[in-house]
Amino acid sequence: NVVMNRLGSSRFPSTLCGVVQEGSETGRCQFSWWCDGRPDEAHEMAEYATAREIARLALNGQLADRTHGALFFHHKGITPSWASSFIRTMQSREFDFYRPPS
Repeated sequence: NVVMNRLGSSRFPSTLCGVVQEGSETGRCQFSWWCDGRPDEAHEMAEYATAREIARLALNGQLADRTHGALFFHHKGITPSWASSFIRTMQSREFDFYRPPS
């Protein structure tokens, strides 16, 4: 949801690849899974099929935004300096999601 929300925001690149790859040219990736150095081959085929279906729904505008407009998120194990000035929109078991104040 954060990737798609960023795609719809003028604060971020205007293409899906631009959003996902932002920061990789400087080594400061916005999404660690993009530049974690691990191979991207799928080995768990059932999980991969689920991920592909979620991606299809997102790209077709059919995925509900469970983050309520979040443009940022972080793992619960860290507390970035920006988090206290943003509005938390949702929590999962592992992540907190935020949007900037209006």
